[in-house]
Order: sequence, then C-alpha cells, then structure tokens
Amino acid sequence: MYKWILGGAAVIFAGKYLSELSLASENIIAQVSVQIQKVSLSGIELRAIVRLQNPNPIGLRLQHPFVQLKYKDSVIGNSVIKNELINLERNSEEMFALTIRSAGWLSLVQTLGVELAQKIRGGKGVHFQIHATTSTRVNNLPFSKEDIITITI
Repeated sequence: MYKWILGGAAVIFAGKYLSELSLASENIIAQVSVQIQKVSLSGIELRAIVRLQNPNPIGLRLQHPFVQLKYKDSVIGNSVIKNELINLERNSEEMFALTIRSAGWLSLVQTLGVELAQKIRGGKGVHFQIHATTSTRVNNLPFSKEDIITITI
C-alpha cells in the first residue's frame, strides 16, 4: 500500500516540476537588435545583440541562441550555431553579440532587389524591414521568437 502512495506522490511532484519548467520556458523574454557592422565587396556583415531574460523564480539551462534573418521570406544571413549550454539564474539576464554574414552580393541582389542593394553598396540612406528569428532550447524544450526589425543605413 505504501508503494502506491509513494508512487502517486512522486508522480504528482514530478508533474508539478515539469509543469513549472514548461511554464518557465514560455515566460522567457528575448529581445534582438540588428545593426549593419560592415559593407564590403563580399557582402554585408551584421551584428545581432540578443538579450535573454529569465523572469522566473527558477534557474534555466539554455543553448546558445541562433539568429536567422529574412527579408520577404528569403534568408539573408544566419549566425553561427554553437553547441554551448548556458545557465541563466533566476531573475537574471544574459546578452550575446552574434556576427551574421550575408551570402554575398549576388544573393543579396536576388533577395533585396537591384535598387535596394545598389543603395546599400553606395552608402545612400535606405531603410527596410527584416524578420529576425531567435531560436534556442530552454531546459531541452524548443524556444523560438520572431521580431520585425527596421534596418537603417
């Protein structure tokens, strides 16, 4: 009889703990800002600053964030994938500076259009919107957030 009671209590506590972890992974706050760092003959080098905040009363284990940039459903750049785990303590935040390289001018011309790509290469004033998707794993649960960011040169 005691085995059944202890087994039931273990299931209840395990379920409560897993529920808290699942809720904590949904409450994480991710903010991304993207800036053009360098325009060269090989393409555009962007810098993404990712700020992850843990407003939960429990610590989380995160995989290093991955950022993908899209313009009109076409990928214009990715960050490097790192298989690195980070502990994010309760009620704390962590910032990451990620370098994103574009595929090159030929790909950018096809994605952004000739007129916009020529303005960027010429250093003329231009602004356009991109979609930044931040992906990570929080306590081995997938987490993804999409932001719309305006790039201004």
